[in-house]
Amino acid sequence: MNRYLSLILIFMVSYLALENNSAAHDDEYRALAPILSSAENFFIYLKNSDYDAAWDLLSEKSHKTIISDVYEVTSKINGDIRREDVIKDFDSRGRMFTTYWNSFHRSFDADMILEHSEWEMGVIRKDEAEIIITYNNAEAPTILKMRKDQDSWKVGLAETFWQRKAMPLLHLIFQ
Repeated sequence: MNRYLSLILIFMVSYLALENNSAAHDDEYRALAPILSSAENFFIYLKNSDYDAAWDLLSEKSHKTIISDVYEVTSKINGDIRREDVIKDFDSRGRMFTTYWNSFHRSFDADMILEHSEWEMGVIRKDEAEIIITYNNAEAPTILKMRKDQDSWKVGLAETFWQRKAMPLLHLIFQ
């Protein structure tokens, strides 16, 4: 009889441990899902040329950086343009916006990240997260920076890739 009670006790403890583990897994999933979903959707939208949706998934810093870069290059080519003109164009998804994203799309293979890379979560903080993306077992992964802007996770495109300033590419785009 004592053995029977021990088995029941072991079963109950195991069940509670699994139940708690399952709850922890659910909490982890709820925390990670929005981060990964935003990143994946950004690259899917980019691949499908849905630049409006891709733009909406970029961080505020990426918006400002891209607009500043476009303004800087455009003002060198067309000296009488104002920063407000670039902002208006991007807000209305105008010609500069479309030209920028078409060129970006031509120079960037989204499948490289979506289909040919391994993703794993890096550091997660309250308003920042990192996704470690390794292309075909490359030596050095890309650390995709994610930012929480206005309660939703956004892709830090500029935060991730602008260390290698994109000005030469932009200059070619707008000539």
